[in-house]
Amino acid sequence: MVQNRRMHIRRPFPALLAFAAVSLAWGAPVPRRAPRRAKPAITTLMYIVNTPDSIASFRAHAAEVSIAAPQCFTMDAGGFVGGQVPPEVAAIAAEDHVALMPLVTNRGFSQPLIHTVLDTPASRARAIRYLIYYARRDGYLGFQFDYEHIHYTYRRRFTAFFREAALAFHRAHLQLSIALVGRLSDDHDLASAPGGYADWGGAYDYRAIGRAADFVSVMAYPEHAGFSGPGPLAGYDWVQKVLAYTLARIPARKVSLGVPIYGLRWTPVAGRAHSAAFAQDNVGDAHLRWSVHSVAYADLAASLAADPPQWDAVTRTHYLAQPAAGGGQVWYEDAASLQAKLALMRRDRLPGISAWRLGMEDPAIWTLLARDYRIRHPRPRAVRGDFAQRSAAAAR
Repeated sequence: MVQNRRMHIRRPFPALLAFAAVSLAWGAPVPRRAPRRAKPAITTLMYIVNTPDSIASFRAHAAEVSIAAPQCFTMDAGGFVGGQVPPEVAAIAAEDHVALMPLVTNRGFSQPLIHTVLDTPASRARAIRYLIYYARRDGYLGFQFDYEHIHYTYRRRFTAFFREAALAFHRAHLQLSIALVGRLSDDHDLASAPGGYADWGGAYDYRAIGRAADFVSVMAYPEHAGFSGPGPLAGYDWVQKVLAYTLARIPARKVSLGVPIYGLRWTPVAGRAHSAAFAQDNVGDAHLRWSVHSVAYADLAASLAADPPQWDAVTRTHYLAQPAAGGGQVWYEDAASLQAKLALMRRDRLPGISAWRLGMEDPAIWTLLARDYRIRHPRPRAVRGDFAQRSAAAAR
């Protein structure tokens, strides 16, 4: 004899049954939820300086920062390195799990200073020891070389210095990167690199440095600055040329696109007297000089409200023409121009961007990054406990 058993069937929600019935009656399939598109991952290296606006921006937007790169260490002519990550920056990075990779510069971008170090093996070795000591003591991901204003005749010596540092850093399980002055060609003229080939762009052997570096931040800016007349900081066409030169020499996976997130104001100054503070307009009146100053997006609020900006479709950049200011101009970077550069980053399959500098940016860039990208977060290094005490003499 078989017993009757009640079968418990989980019934669909009534509303779902009704929806399915209507769909079938009309001969339409029951719609399925479209799969979500995964956001592309991006590594954002953000440069920081020790000013209230820069630190406040980092605090507010740390979730969108992969690597914080404060410009806070300098090297002297003897290879001695000094500096400190601002304590507030270090605290924010620790709290929000942001990796720290400070910059080290030749103090004041002094050319004689960096040449002296490159000429002296003992000074080069001392600088490397200092950097490794600081990185291991304080738990940095590594360091980024921001050595600039090097004469092109020192290319081999600088390459040797970078290789020596990379070898030592990798033995210590640290990363070494470099900020490269963007270059368009190997021509020895002013047009080949910002500030010219001889003193700014020509010292970097892209191929050799690319092989040794963990990654490079290629500064695709400034296209126009104190060495030129008014124009965009990083026009779309200019950035494409910088990337074409770079990617012919360094694998895309190692290239972070350096982008500006500030503006420049040009004010005309009449007269023949030349000053290093002024830039000559090479395409206009030979007697016209321009006084050039950097400007933050927040400082443009009143100007933008009074005078709508113009969009240059070729360079994909906004600018303000200010006849009331005697013919002055402001070219600035914002979310719209950044979006165009991010499209180039994705086109060339680069891992991310390096942006100069926090505190000067259009706030809308953070909305853009959060909306369209997933931010990678390298694991910060742990501080090595009593390493400082055990190795106090290592940097001497």
